[in-house]
Amino acid sequence: MARGGGNLGEQFALSFLLKHGLRVERFTKAEMRLGKTPDFRVFKGGDFVLYSEAKHVQHDEWLDKQLETAKPLELVGGSRHDPIFNRLADRIHDAAQQFKSVNSNREFPNVLIITNSDRQCGFSDLLGVLTGNFYAEGGHVEPIYKSISEGRIREEKVTIDFYVWLNEWKGDAQKGSMYFVEGKHYEYLCKLLGSDPSRHRRV
Repeated sequence: MARGGGNLGEQFALSFLLKHGLRVERFTKAEMRLGKTPDFRVFKGGDFVLYSEAKHVQHDEWLDKQLETAKPLELVGGSRHDPIFNRLADRIHDAAQQFKSVNSNREFPNVLIITNSDRQCGFSDLLGVLTGNFYAEGGHVEPIYKSISEGRIREEKVTIDFYVWLNEWKGDAQKGSMYFVEGKHYEYLCKLLGSDPSRHRRV
């Protein structure tokens, strides 16, 4: 596990970037006081190559908190829009705002690395948020999440050029699942990460 401070999401992100021959620099406290920033500036050798933000997805505590404060025999819960998709949309929204503050003209790639600690949540949920589609095991596709993908994050999701999904319980040596956004940085990112451009899902 990469060390040196930061939360679990940052540690996994650091490991992923280092594994691909990249090095990172954090923003200074003075820069962060001026407004939102992503977590890292990322370099290849001496060249600045991209911005990266790390997010951590954890077990949703909405029902747990209700149970903790409930009176004896009190019913808790109730209807609620799927919290998994809300959490992922929130992460994407926040990251997009952080990238916008330092890279508003998209001169450099924006990379979001998500570390997942919720076993009820998976990479297919991220795909659902980004594409609006539910992907069944047999290959059937249902466009049931368009209110999310074409709602709050419609514009923001495509300002992030590359999504990386890491499952915390698989450790930081995993390759992770990757999702590229079609755009001017696509070929560059594939080359930078040593990936075949024809093998990746794209928005």
